[in-house]
Amino acid sequence: MQNNPDHIIGFERLLLIFGDAQKETPKGVGLKRNKKTILLQFELAGQRTQRGCNCSFTLDGIADALKKARKVAEKLKTIYTTSEFDEWYEEAILERSKIEDDRITFKEAIELVENEFWNGYRRSKREKVKRDRNNPSTAWRK
Repeated sequence: MQNNPDHIIGFERLLLIFGDAQKETPKGVGLKRNKKTILLQFELAGQRTQRGCNCSFTLDGIADALKKARKVAEKLKTIYTTSEFDEWYEEAILERSKIEDDRITFKEAIELVENEFWNGYRRSKREKVKRDRNNPSTAWRK
């Protein structure tokens, strides 16, 4: 292998770029390669931790990991509780959002419509009459 970085290609070049990125990380935060992904290393609550950052071991992944390492370093200066940090980490670094599943099945949709119908009133010019489930012709009564 040659010492000139201009002649290094492929995986060796990627390792060289990763080494440079490791040197550029802010104090207190580091990058570690874990096969095909990149981990962030930092000290949280007095313990050194390694956490994933959803970055693959590619040129783009290394750049993203470096940006995320800088975000973590800034947040570690202002954070007071580990639970608050964990919530922030999930949203900002892992880019996970909490989405509620509001989908319903056809059966549930039909039940909702039926209940709304039977709990409502029959519209009449004269008076409002409560619908009766036992009498299917309630809606058509005069």
